[in-house]
Amino acid sequence: MNKMISIGLRLFFISALFFFFNTNVNAQRLRGEVGGGEIRGIPIAIVPFKAGNGEILQHQIDEVIAFNLQSSGKFDPISKADYLSFPSTDDQVRFKDWRFAEAEVLVIGEVWNLDGGLYEVRFHIYDVAREQQIGAGKRIPNLRKEDLRTAAHIISDEVYQAFTGRPAAFNSNIAFVKRSQIEFQRYRYQLMVADWDGYGAREVYGSFNPLLSPSWSPDGSKLAFVSFAEQSGSQIRVLELNTGQHNVVASFKGINSAPAWSPDGRRLAYSTSRHGSPDIYIYDTFSQQHQRISNHYGIDTEPAWSPDGSALLFTSNRSGKPQIYSTRVGQGNSSRVTFEGDDNANASYDFEGKRITLVHEGGQIAVMNEESGRITMLTNAKYDESPSFSPNGDMVLYAGEERFQTALLVASSDGRVRTRLELVSGDVREPAWSPIKRQ
Repeated sequence: MNKMISIGLRLFFISALFFFFNTNVNAQRLRGEVGGGEIRGIPIAIVPFKAGNGEILQHQIDEVIAFNLQSSGKFDPISKADYLSFPSTDDQVRFKDWRFAEAEVLVIGEVWNLDGGLYEVRFHIYDVAREQQIGAGKRIPNLRKEDLRTAAHIISDEVYQAFTGRPAAFNSNIAFVKRSQIEFQRYRYQLMVADWDGYGAREVYGSFNPLLSPSWSPDGSKLAFVSFAEQSGSQIRVLELNTGQHNVVASFKGINSAPAWSPDGRRLAYSTSRHGSPDIYIYDTFSQQHQRISNHYGIDTEPAWSPDGSALLFTSNRSGKPQIYSTRVGQGNSSRVTFEGDDNANASYDFEGKRITLVHEGGQIAVMNEESGRITMLTNAKYDESPSFSPNGDMVLYAGEERFQTALLVASSDGRVRTRLELVSGDVREPAWSPIKRQ
């Protein structure tokens, strides 16, 4: 059977696909080797934040920061067993303690109780080698207790940007689909939204029919996704996250699949078989008009926008097997992008438009440099799927399988570190990473 069917036309087989869902995937936190030697991240010490009034906090800020930074592949947290001191204020820092622990970065802080049950987080970031504080000490005020994890993500972003020179993405969300068994051979499907690490997952849409392919609008206020109706088959819906309102934007006879928001938030690219074999269309949310972009006897599916909105990547089997193609919107011509391997699908750009993440050879997550065509493998499994770049392009979220067990995982975009999002449980697939939250 042509692999393109299982990739591009998985709507036909959605019930079978979801039977493969299971739980209890063993955690993966792997370190790769490049050029014969281990590549380390920046050694960082993150001291437990001192809480006011001796309060024991549900969310330990230092642990959240450590998880964030280690998952990125750019930092290696140092074991607390190697700490010689545990400062919480600037005057308590002795740099020799941290040089001895071989730390290059130090993060300390406190959590202060405010009136009305609110909190304030105060923190300091240091360059140990230079014995310098990075900026002045900072404060994040007026936090509820449940906001302390958000404070940890904000601090992680500060550290990441200060020492890598790149934008950070920890204060962001993910969407995914979860399936729960209600009774024998009857399931409920939930479209879920959570913090990037899986914390605080909440249902934003539910159905007794399968859900697929969530796609974030660029401002993070909407999700487009595929739903199914008993009579009309697959539909593309747009959900307003603030209100819960949703509406159908494509419900043509045949298959309607794989929505993708344009960078300006005005248009949705998608695939539909309304005129025969699946082709790429664009729906304009202002004019409510549908424009045909591709017209080929092969299967064209899984569109993804370039960062400037001028081009679309898509998967097609027009060369015999699934490969990635690109087309300039409005110009009609398409060109092949991938040539390494027999099977490449489900591609999308990073925010700079220089790299593409994709599914290689039917089930391995990879990153390709578009200019050189060089592919870097991030995973070596057979059933990984649905890769999605982090907003800064330095991590890739995906769904993985091992012996019919599923989980959401994140790989650093260089393949050095892979981490399971253990805060997400159950039968989960179809992950998508949101834009960065607006402060």
